[in-house]
Amino acid sequence: MLVDVMQFITNTSAQFLWRRLGDENGRPLYTYDQDEPGKSNCRGECTRDFVAFAAPGHARAMGDWGLLRRPEGIVQWTYQGRPLYRYTGVDPKGEPAGGGGNNENNDLPEYHDPGSSVYSPKPGWRRAAYTPEKTIKVPAGIELRSMMVANGYALVTADAGKTIYVFDDAVGSLNPLEWAPVPAPLFSVKIIGDFSVVVREDGKRQWAYKGKPLYTFRADSAKNDIRGLDAGVAARVALVYKHYIPDSVAINSYPRRGPLMVKKDDGMTIYTQTRYHLQYGGRQWREGYRYTYLDAKGVGVEGCTEACTNTWRPFLAPDDAHSSGFWEVAVRPDGTKQWVFRGAHLYTFARDTKPGDIY
Repeated sequence: MLVDVMQFITNTSAQFLWRRLGDENGRPLYTYDQDEPGKSNCRGECTRDFVAFAAPGHARAMGDWGLLRRPEGIVQWTYQGRPLYRYTGVDPKGEPAGGGGNNENNDLPEYHDPGSSVYSPKPGWRRAAYTPEKTIKVPAGIELRSMMVANGYALVTADAGKTIYVFDDAVGSLNPLEWAPVPAPLFSVKIIGDFSVVVREDGKRQWAYKGKPLYTFRADSAKNDIRGLDAGVAARVALVYKHYIPDSVAINSYPRRGPLMVKKDDGMTIYTQTRYHLQYGGRQWREGYRYTYLDAKGVGVEGCTEACTNTWRPFLAPDDAHSSGFWEVAVRPDGTKQWVFRGAHLYTFARDTKPGDIY
């Protein structure tokens, strides 16, 4: 899997409707409408504008990622069967705005494919989207959804979108007032991928993923709730894919407060800095404060320098850090590197003294 060259950029502050693939420098990768599965039809003059996204000699196909040998001898990456390309010109600025194609910063691209959320330099070309949910088969009643609070693609119920959990260790009798098994059909079903059916002691059938029975937590009342992690048992969210996260970062859950992104070594809360915009709802409300990628990116390292850093301490990245996934690396005026998440530069607050503080 191309962990080092994948860039997933959200197009909306509210939810992740679309993500793009990018190269090691974060530039978008593209697909060509006239290509066929596992075959490139971009040849000759076409390759002047779009060059094959070449794979290194040691690359191996895996999962959604495949390899295609072109007539000129280049080995090209494919994603879900579609060949990937780089654009040799200047990529259209900005990111797609979900559904309507509006761009709040008026950085309109050269071409916008009507009816889609994908900006591209020319008709017939699209920014390559990251869509693992297309190739992961799940049983009826279960869906795959990206959950930032769980840092990955999680299994959820199709009807209410409730988070699904697993237990790494064998558990005794779970409180039925708190935990509900994810029900499987009463009759025989065809096994789907890593899913199977287990029969409980009471005779009821329950879905399992990679051999681990699946449960929901009754106190989870909305999408992205993960209150089951605070229930006093060793539950974890059932993840199919994990998003990249730096080694120095953790996501901790705090009772009556919810998940917080923190420094792994001391548990101090991590903050973002974005442009001000009027928004109703408190920062501690459920998804009560949101920001767009472009708003956050517009602040840059200049948002907090000199005396400001005495109060807001830049969350530094190691010298060998590189961008991956939702994470980017920025260089500060003093030459140090700073972590950037979804476009926002990250800081800790000097007056926070213990894990869970959000002063």
